[in-house]
Amino acid sequence: MLLDELELAVNELPEEQREVFVAHELEGRSFKEMAAETGVSVNTLLSRKRYAMQHLRERLQDIYDEFTKSMRS
Repeated sequence: MLLDELELAVNELPEEQREVFVAHELEGRSFKEMAAETGVSVNTLLSRKRYAMQHLRERLQDIYDEFTKSMRS
């Protein structure tokens, strides 16, 4: 269930944020590598990743809280 919700939340991200999140977190690519390939500055890529992470935290917080609560019971 948690992975399904994560996938839905990632798909809700704006395309530029989703691309940076997936490339960095799932594919293990560096910001420097992405910047060289896309021509987008490292700072812009970092900002996109930060906004993506903020959205995912907010979107998944209730699910995470419920999951950890059930694990303690």
